[in-house]
Amino acid sequence: EILNEDGTINRKVLGAKVFGNQVKAGLLYILNAVSGGHSPLPGTEECPCSVGKAVCVLDAAVLLEAGWQDMVHEVWTAIIPEDEAVRRIVARDGLTEEAARQRLQSQMTNRQRVEHSQVVLCTLWEPDITRQQV
Repeated sequence: EILNEDGTINRKVLGAKVFGNQVKAGLLYILNAVSGGHSPLPGTEECPCSVGKAVCVLDAAVLLEAGWQDMVHEVWTAIIPEDEAVRRIVARDGLTEEAARQRLQSQMTNRQRVEHSQVVLCTLWEPDITRQQV
């Protein structure tokens, strides 16, 4: 039910099932950790950065929520103001503004993410500007 035909996760369906419900969201984080041996990459016992790679980038949306920040050298976080986040969620997922705000309220705040990050980027701008920041 939460998978698209190509096997990727249907984020809209998954979001409707877990966002706003801390118990379900917590179970999702636990399932992610267990399925991956407590590693951000499924089926691995250790962080790929520890196996001789000079640079390793993990695109892990729940890295902080899952407590994986100690597995990496740096945490880079992208933030945007709440109103812009709501606008993007409504446009991308077709949710109501209220549902989008509830989704955001069930997640870590920008402030909490910043407190655990070494690099913080704002993606309020056009994608080309964000690429220049990175």
